Amino acid sequence: MSGTFVWFEYVSKDIAKAQGFFGELFNWGVKRVPMPGGEYAMISVGERTIGGYQVTPPGAPPEAHWLTHLEVSDARASSKQIESLGGKTLKPAFAVGDFGTMAIVVDPHGGSFALWQPTKSDARPTPVDGTFCWNELASKNPAASVEFYAKVGGYTTSAMDMGEMGTYHVLESGGQPRAGVMKQMMPGQSHAWLPYVQVANADATADKARKLGATVVVPPTDIPNVGRFSVLVDPQGCALGILKP
Repeated sequence: MSGTFVWFEYVSKDIAKAQGFFGELFNWGVKRVPMPGGEYAMISVGERTIGGYQVTPPGAPPEAHWLTHLEVSDARASSKQIESLGGKTLKPAFAVGDFGTMAIVVDPHGGSFALWQPTKSDARPTPVDGTFCWNELASKNPAASVEFYAKVGGYTTSAMDMGEMGTYHVLESGGQPRAGVMKQMMPGQSHAWLPYVQVANADATADKARKLGATVVVPPTDIPNVGRFSVLVDPQGCALGILKP
């Protein structure tokens, strides 16, 4: 469904290390599928595939990062729209086998993400433990980011007062919350999308991540009426959120 973040790709120079870490932390499996030009390693949770691992391609940021994929009805048209709104196209729309069409773009403040136009659009299954459940943008300019993504994703928006954390903006489509936008909270924090994985116990998962070599940058914390969350930085320096709803 357009306006939904449907795929999360871990991009790094050492995907074997990432597969080992996340396999231990979330019990993620790897499903290898043939693709044009080689093989692609998908992240699997049971029978469900939720993302993939990609070796850092030429021209991409050298640091490990998550590339989130936003489903759109027309990747080429959305790329042009993003350029008209002050963003950039890093990689113009291209076919990914028979699966769909993809483009890599950057929002006006430097946050990269992918556009995904699937050949066949499927309904998103309900999140379960070990799958992605949320996507959050730490923005340099939340108001401008909300305006930009509302146009690109066709979202309506609502706002929640988070006290010291400021206003939390929720992007909604099809009557469902799809992602959040908030101001950057930590010094040096990059303007980037932060995916969240649903877990059965945020405290136990954060503790396990620490033992596996990660850094817990936001300790497990309760959010009223939402759940308990934490933010980790993995051994390759890439941030990821966890959430116990």
